[in-house]
Amino acid sequence: MTREEQVKAVGLKAGARVVGIAAVEAFREKVPEGYRPEDILPGARSENVAVHAMCDFIEGTLSHKALQAPSLPVHGHEPPMSMMHAAELAGLGTRSLAAHIILNPEYGLLYYAALITTLPLEADGPLNEPACPHPGCAAMYKRIGTTPCLRVCPACLAGTVQDGRIQTSTYDREKCHSRAQTYGIGSFQKGLLQIVNEDNRERRRTMIYSDFFTKSIQSLGFFRDSIAQCFECMRVCPVGRKYRKLQ
Repeated sequence: MTREEQVKAVGLKAGARVVGIAAVEAFREKVPEGYRPEDILPGARSENVAVHAMCDFIEGTLSHKALQAPSLPVHGHEPPMSMMHAAELAGLGTRSLAAHIILNPEYGLLYYAALITTLPLEADGPLNEPACPHPGCAAMYKRIGTTPCLRVCPACLAGTVQDGRIQTSTYDREKCHSRAQTYGIGSFQKGLLQIVNEDNRERRRTMIYSDFFTKSIQSLGFFRDSIAQCFECMRVCPVGRKYRKLQ
C-alpha cells in the first residue's frame, strides 16, 4: 500500500468512519495566520482526519512527527483550528444550510478530529459534488421555497437554493447559541456562584439538585459546551438518515 493508504487503513481500523488528507497549503487561502496547521506544528505537511492510532503509526513506523490538532475553543467560540475547514479540504464533506454543519455525503453529520503531521502525503482535496442540499430538499425548495432544516429553525437559519445547489446561506450563531447551547462551563460557573452566595440552607440544597445545575454538570462531563443541545436541523436532515435509524 502507499503511505496514504497505510495511514488511512490504521485510522479506519481504529474506528474512524471516514479518513481524509488535506494539504497544509490549502489552508492559507482562507484561514488567517495563527490558525493554520503549520502554526501549531512547524514543518507540518499534511493533516489527517482521525487521530491517536494514526499518530502512533506515523511516529512509530514512518518516523515523522504527528500530533492531535486542538479543536475545543480556548476563548469565546473560536478554536485554534477549524475542524470544519479541515474536513472540507480533506474531502470528507461540505457545508450545509443547517448552521453550516459539515455533512458527509454518506453518513451525514459526523464529529471530526484531526492530526497534523510532518509526513508528506498526497491530499485528497475537496469534494466536487456537495452533500447539501439533498435531492429531496432541493425538490422541496423548488416546490414550496424552503427545506426541512430551514423550516424547523427559521429563527437561526436562512438560505436559498437554485438549480440544486446552495445559492445563499445565513446562520445566526449568537441566536443559536442563546437557544441551543445554554448548558456548559458558563452556566456551571453562574449556578455555582449563586449557590455559594445563597445563605438559606434549604434553598441552596434545592439549587444544587435543580435541573439547571444538574444539566450544567452533565455538559462538562460530555463536553457539551462545544456542541449544540438542540439538533432539530439534523433531526430532519435526510443526508445519512439510514444510519440514524434505531436498530
